[in-house]
Amino acid sequence: MKYSGEEKKIGGLIGALRAILVLVMAFMAYGIGIFPALFIAHVALAWLDISNPFHLLFFSILLVVEYLVLLFSLIFSTAFFINVFNLKYREGIYRKTLDDKMAFKFTAYFALYYPTYKLINLFVIPPIKSFYLSLIGCKIGKNVFLAGEEWLDPCLLEIGDNTMIGGRAMILGHIAEEKLVLSKTKIGKNCLIGGETFIMPGVTIEDNVVLGSKAMVPKGMTLKSGKTYVGIPARPIDRAK
Repeated sequence: MKYSGEEKKIGGLIGALRAILVLVMAFMAYGIGIFPALFIAHVALAWLDISNPFHLLFFSILLVVEYLVLLFSLIFSTAFFINVFNLKYREGIYRKTLDDKMAFKFTAYFALYYPTYKLINLFVIPPIKSFYLSLIGCKIGKNVFLAGEEWLDPCLLEIGDNTMIGGRAMILGHIAEEKLVLSKTKIGKNCLIGGETFIMPGVTIEDNVVLGSKAMVPKGMTLKSGKTYVGIPARPIDRAK
């Protein structure tokens, strides 16, 4: 079947200028974020004698500290650009071109957020992850545990209190069809989302739901409160069996 939708493209002059702006914002945000870690390394290396075993031990510890410095610097730097330039996008159906303002926001937001998020996931640190996601527009409740999952659209995602999301779960707020479709995905309170699940845009998961590992929830589906769902596509089963 021939594809009849529009191709993702830069667009005209406005789109080209916006593409340059995305690159400039990304370079500035990451340049500012990397600077503190590089400065500390520069000062330390001027003092350290790597041939000295004690200095080498100190340098090894410093590398771990440098990771944390880099991580928090990038968290605040990218969150600053996302919020100051109002890059959080809204639900709707938009053209897949940078001439479209919301498509531009979507592209710029992803360019700033995603590399930092992957750096956080290098060592799974749930409290830091929740903190960063809340800074860039995700609504996260209390006592939420996030493993090594993929959140591709934090500003379109909500998650309730006491919910656990397993490793390698992928949760989306967008899908590229004939147009760019942006839709909120909501996960309620006291839910258990299994590892390697795939949750598409527009899904609502009500309170006290269990979603089995490797399940796939199609776009726009509602998982009813108190039920257990498994399979592809997700279907309810009797918990007693």
